[in-house]
Amino acid sequence: MTIWTFKLEPLYRTSDPNKPRPSYEDVRLTPWQVALDAFDLCCNLRGIGWNWSKGLHLPKETRRTDSRILFILSTLRSFILTVIIFDVLHYTVQSFGWETFGSGSGGTIFGDESEPAVLRYPRATLVAFLSGLTICLGIQVGYYMLSLIGLVVFQNDPKTWPPIFDTPWFATSLADFWARRWHQAFRDLFVSCGSKPLARVFGRMGTVMGAFLISGILHVTGLWGMGRGTEFWTVAGYFLVNGVGLILERLWKQLTGRRVQGVCGNVWTMIWVVGWGVFLVDAWARKGLVGSVFFTQDTRPMNIVIRHLSSLYKSVPS
Repeated sequence: MTIWTFKLEPLYRTSDPNKPRPSYEDVRLTPWQVALDAFDLCCNLRGIGWNWSKGLHLPKETRRTDSRILFILSTLRSFILTVIIFDVLHYTVQSFGWETFGSGSGGTIFGDESEPAVLRYPRATLVAFLSGLTICLGIQVGYYMLSLIGLVVFQNDPKTWPPIFDTPWFATSLADFWARRWHQAFRDLFVSCGSKPLARVFGRMGTVMGAFLISGILHVTGLWGMGRGTEFWTVAGYFLVNGVGLILERLWKQLTGRRVQGVCGNVWTMIWVVGWGVFLVDAWARKGLVGSVFFTQDTRPMNIVIRHLSSLYKSVPS
């Protein structure tokens, strides 16, 4: 008979997660330190500097961490640039279907069924690809914003705010994409609530599928928050099928003795991630998520650019 036990470990700051926790006598907490810890635990989802971040992959830092001012200025510059690129991509995605999925009313990215499939499906794939980049940059914008708050208001160490992504478009396998290059913000949640419990029942396969199951449920819940219902198999199915893809990569290694890697691995990864992503993005689009508004009409970067270009065009003598 298997007995399920759960052990709650206290959270504490440490430079090495493998070190034993300090005794209570060694810990002196001021009200300000409590506020710092509370902010860090709410925003530092990867557990950097805490005892629960074991096995975490951190992307290489390209900003200078020896100077707080330079690090903040570099982060601010990246924040502004990312906001602009994010809005350009979001605007582009919406422009494919202003009257349908580009608006809050929602609609399918596959377009009108009367159109030839040779036009509909490549266009839907392009929309899915651009949507993925938009999501990536949107997460980046939020991360930069939290970074600036942590650095300026709470005086965090720059080393506690490393990059959240590791160039996912260069991934050479699904394992590389999901375990290293995509953000690891929910890694602890997926491992503790998905991988470990299912591994007890299904072994190594449960480790993989458990993590993607929890990821799927998380995204299903997020879509349900739109107030228009949800689609479990369309949304969660995307993440479950990526778990299947990882298992296929392991089987390939067992059969051939070679890992999925290199240029072929990159092509395989993009086809799997974007190909199945078409159905995920279509579900989001039909619920009106693509029509989300992040700026007012007057402050939206793309609208500002269009207004300036329009005024320049009108000022040119005919």
